[in-house]
Parts: sequence; structure tokens; C-alpha cells
Amino acid sequence: MLYLPGCAKKKINPCLNENNIVETIYEIRSNSTICFKTIDSYDLDYTDSSELTIFGHLTYPEHQKNSYDAIILSHGSGGIRRYHKKYVDLLNKHGYVVFQIDHYTPRNIKYDKTFSKVSGVTFMNDSFRALKLLKTHPLIDKIGYIGWSQGGVGPILSHFKTVTSFINEKELIFDASIAIYPYCGFTFPDDTPRYTPLLMITGNSDELTPEKACRNLFSKFFRNENKIFHKSLSDAHHGFDNPFLYFGFTFEKMPSLNITNKKCTLTISESGKIITLTNKEVSTPEASEYFLDRCSTKGVTVKYNAPAAEKTQKLILEFLSKNFIN
Repeated sequence: MLYLPGCAKKKINPCLNENNIVETIYEIRSNSTICFKTIDSYDLDYTDSSELTIFGHLTYPEHQKNSYDAIILSHGSGGIRRYHKKYVDLLNKHGYVVFQIDHYTPRNIKYDKTFSKVSGVTFMNDSFRALKLLKTHPLIDKIGYIGWSQGGVGPILSHFKTVTSFINEKELIFDASIAIYPYCGFTFPDDTPRYTPLLMITGNSDELTPEKACRNLFSKFFRNENKIFHKSLSDAHHGFDNPFLYFGFTFEKMPSLNITNKKCTLTISESGKIITLTNKEVSTPEASEYFLDRCSTKGVTVKYNAPAAEKTQKLILEFLSKNFIN
């Protein structure tokens, strides 16, 4: 959910021409930008939702192979940042195809310092459409899902069948999901079926999305099934893998989402709405702003931590390797 001004250039939407929209990927091509259709929805109730054309950057490993595993990347509320390129390069180097989604440019959003213009579920809807697209590639086998901060909501929710059943009827799911300093303030009944192996990587000094909620989620659903994992990194703040934050920044008015009572814990209703455990809807930008204000205190420090960043890369490669074994 991290917003930082930085020096981002104005981005051009490459998908304004309808002729650029892709429905299938049928061959190995050079690194390219792929335009595709998504469902533009704040939640999982698609009744009044419309389609939107968005895009992702598709990159291949240097050496061609007979088959590939692929990873879909979902940025946080600051949009695609320079440090994400390190992950793209890392994954390509280790043989993965990478599809990095730009959730913001097609929606005319540069960054979201309110954390509410779109939701983490919006990002997840986009990512599942990207999953469906990559599944058409004849040389792509397994597909993973990595998200940061607000983009980490999708990897967490995709772990639960209650959520994926809204998105598709053919059980199209990810083979592994990783959430990096995510918002973990969702829960579900104890007996909720779970599919995708999930790794949550958090910093124990994170004030924006405190890891307490991730610990709670892990404790509730672990049950020795080897499907959900949590790694806590010491002395790591939100944004610990972003070198732009080398000296750290403190934002006095930024929300710290550290309240985890029933009024501040989310779930998905039977109709697909985002609701609190007290049955209050949080399915619009206005409702989300109110929720964030009520469920947070003010004051957040964000800072880079080189050991945590290095450890995160190792954890990602280890987790993908373990769960992508044929």
C-alpha cells in the first residue's frame, strides 16, 4: 500500500487502440507489452461492473526452453517502481517468464496515497484475467502470483476457495502465491477450503501494514497442511526492499492499520461484497476511506533494509522451486 512521490515519468497507455487487445498468447516472442481485458470491479460482485483494457509487460528468460513456468507480478499503491525491475530480472535469470501488470495507467491513476481508489480485490481481478491469458500460452506450465502491499491482498485471498469461486467456475487457480508486506486484515471460517500454497513475507517493524494480522491468519489456517507459510524479517519496515527508502521516511499522517477487532477485520460476503465481521460494506472508495480512518492510528516510518531485501529474494526462489516441482 506504499505511496512515495519519487521521480516517476508520465506513463503512456499503450492499449488505447482496440486492435492491440490480446486474447491468446500462442508463441514465444521478444519481450513485449500485452493488452488484455479485465473486469473492472472494486469487489467480487460483478453485477454492475464493466470490462476494461489493461496491460502487462511480458519478459522471457534469456535462454529459450521447451516449457516455462511463469510469475504474475502485482504492484502496490505506489504503482510500478524501479525496485520491481530487480525482481523481474531475478525471476527471468532463474528461468521464469514474468508478466508484470500495470493496474494504474489504464485507470488514469499515477499512485494512490488514499489507498482506496481501487481495492486489493481490484488488483486480484486483474491478476486472474492475466492468469487466464497466460494459460493460453502453449509453452507455459505452472503460474505463480507475487504481490506487494495492497497488491499482496490478491495472493492472500486467492488461497481461499470462497474467493476463487467468485472469479471462475473452472477452478482456474495459481500454483503458488507470495505476498510481500501485505495487508492481511481478511479472515474466513475455519473450515474454508484452501488451494494455492501461500507465503506471506512481513517485516516485524512494519507500521503501515503490521504483521500481527498476518500472524493471526497464519495461526488460524496452518493446521499442518503445508499450504500457508509466514516469514517474519527482523528490523524490517514497510518497503524494506525499496532502495529509494535507504535513509527512511516518516509520514505523520499516513495510517497504521494496527487495529484488528471485528469492526476492522474484513471478509467476503455471500454476494461477493467486501464486508467487515460486523457486516458493514467496504466495497466503494468512500467506504474504504472511512474504514481506513476508523481502523488505523496515524504515523508510519518506511525504510529500506538490505538484509531483508536479500532474504526476500531467497525466500521467493525457494518457495517457487518447492511448489513448481512437476
